[in-house]
Order: sequence, then structure tokens, then C-alpha cells
Amino acid sequence: MYDKFARSRAPRRILLALTIPLALGLAGVLLVHASPREVVQRPLPPPAASTGTIAGTVTYSGSVTGTHMVWVGAFTTTQGGPPQYAAVRMGTGPYTITGVAEGVYHIMAGMDADDSGGDPNPSIDPLGMYAQNPLTVPAGELVEGVDVALQDPSGPPPGGGNIAGRISYSGRLPSAHNIIVFAALVGSEGPPGYATVIFDTGPYTITNVAAGDYFVGAFMDMGGDMGPPEPGEPFGWHDPSSDGRPDEVTVAGGNLTAEVDITLRDTLLSVFLPAILSTAERPVGEGCASFPLPTGRIPPP
Repeated sequence: MYDKFARSRAPRRILLALTIPLALGLAGVLLVHASPREVVQRPLPPPAASTGTIAGTVTYSGSVTGTHMVWVGAFTTTQGGPPQYAAVRMGTGPYTITGVAEGVYHIMAGMDADDSGGDPNPSIDPLGMYAQNPLTVPAGELVEGVDVALQDPSGPPPGGGNIAGRISYSGRLPSAHNIIVFAALVGSEGPPGYATVIFDTGPYTITNVAAGDYFVGAFMDMGGDMGPPEPGEPFGWHDPSSDGRPDEVTVAGGNLTAEVDITLRDTLLSVFLPAILSTAERPVGEGCASFPLPTGRIPPP
């Protein structure tokens, strides 16, 4: 009879042995030892941190008096737009930016000298950047000593001026995105020297441009990454001659160079089209006509 009674309780012991670890696992504890009379529990170790922290000090010794709001931002590009992560404090001093995803950032800071509460004004606000940009932030680590010294505005470059115009677009994509307008010095290499960002089409102004000849272009930042133009993003140059090539824009004498208008166009694949013209339209001696279209990718519908 005892053996029969023991066999009848065996399934219950098995069920209990399976239920206790499951319940403890769901409660966030690690089962070390379990018996009908004793359960020893130990908390699970915390998950490894997936974000980093940036810390440093903002200093300033310029002409602006009083205490004003100071911001520090971690940007993924130097072409304008909002920072990915930021910290704000009253007056200069130490700062900390937490929850920063692993990556490479440009650290910049500024002071709201006129207490406008709006976007930074380079002609009024002291600005500065980390001297060793770009900064690499590893996952789960604290990066210290990211100090920024703010400098008073230096004013427009000698003999420089501003570039202004209007951006238009009539393609098939929604235009409610950031549009980056840039000026690249003719004959130079690397990123454009000057840029501004507007939301949607309309007027723009690039300020404090040094004297020289520039190619002025713009593109719609469909991806929202504030980086270089990507395939499929509407793009355009200042091309008043309509020959498909950018026209030079001259900045000199501290004046405003206006009507530097740009039309953004959807980009298409570069293709070779066989004979689609009539025989009368073909050049003599040629059996087909080729049409090199703008390079890029066909934007999604």
C-alpha cells in the first residue's frame, strides 16, 4: 500500500519541481538549489549597459555678461540640424549627456546670449566645439574630459557676404523634410564649407560666406540622418542656364548674393535607351540614340 501511495504522489513532485523554477524565473531570480524544504535564491545580474555617457566642462571668457542657458549637443554630422543627444544647464560648468548610443559624434556647445530660447544665432551666441572631434562613444562606457570652450562670434569673414534664394520642388515625394542647402568652393575638395538647413521648400540664406566662387546645391534629407545626400533623395544645383551643370555663384564685398534659386528633382537610374526617335530625328549614320539620364536610384513609389 505504501508503494502505491508513493507512486500516486510522484507526478505531483515532478509538477512541483517544474513549477517552482518557472515561477522564480519569471520573478527575476536565479534558482541555485531547490528542495521540498529549502529554496535558495540569488538575484539575476543586471543586463550590460547598451548606451554610453559623455561628460565634460563648458567654459567661457568672452564679452557676454550674466548667466544664460548653455547647451551641449552630440551631432552625427557637421552640416546642421538638431543634435542626436543634448544637455542643457544655466551658465557654464560641468555637463553630462546620458543614454548615448554607441557611435561617433561631433560635440558642440553654445550659449543663448540673447535669451531667445530659439535656434543658435551665430552672429550673437558664443559657440564652440570639442577640440578632438569626432568623439567615439563605446557602449556602456563613460567618456570624460570632453571639454568645450565657447568663443564670441567673429563676424563675417573679410570681404564675405551672404547667399540667398528659394528652393522649389514639384516631384512625387512629400516635401515636408529637412532640406540641406550648401555652398562648395569651386576647385575645392571635401565637404562643403558652408550650409544651412530649412524645413520644406521656400526661402533660405547661407550667412558669413567668405569671398569666392561657389557651386550652390541642395537636397531633401528623406532619411533624416543629416548626412551627405543618399541615392533617391531629391537633389538640385543652382543652374539658371539649364544646361544640367551647376553655375558659379560669386560672393564678394560683404553683399547679399540673391536669387540663387534651386529646383530639386527626383533622381533616376542612368539608362541606355535604344532607338526611340523616328528615322528623321536620328543623326545621319547612326542607328540609335542614347540618352544619359541623371544618375541615382529610382525613388520608391
